Amino acid sequence: MMSLQQIRRFFVTIILTIMLAITIAFDFGTTNSWAATLPTQSQTQIASMNRAKAVTKNIEGKAQEAIGNMTGDPKDQMMGKAKQVESQARNAAEDIKDQMKLKGRAKAVTKNIEGKAQEAIGKATGNRQDQVAGKAKQVESQVRNAVEDVKDTVQDILN
Repeated sequence: MMSLQQIRRFFVTIILTIMLAITIAFDFGTTNSWAATLPTQSQTQIASMNRAKAVTKNIEGKAQEAIGNMTGDPKDQMMGKAKQVESQARNAAEDIKDQMKLKGRAKAVTKNIEGKAQEAIGKATGNRQDQVAGKAKQVESQVRNAVEDVKDTVQDILN
């Protein structure tokens, strides 16, 4: 019969093997990795890496909690649950970042559509003031997009 220490060592070996396989498959340590050669912006890669870290932390927590349940070790159980909570916090932070990034772009698109509609109404009714206001909203949309582009560029530089 296997002792609890042997069972624990077995699961730790399995977890480390899985982590090593993931590291090799995605080649996290080099710039020539599969993820780094994708034709996406570095901002997207960083966000994906942060999501991957959160998923890894969640799996690690579930495994540690399961080991704690099998061995009856409350410390492992609590540490596993803590890692799962950390994973949820990381995912929530990434969700907020995603929402904040889309917020500025969404406003720009909304202003552009608003401006085009107002300009079209102005042309249809012959109201010069609506036409000018519609054009102004479209220009505001372009400015908002330019601001978002600058934000993205600065964030890429800082990361």
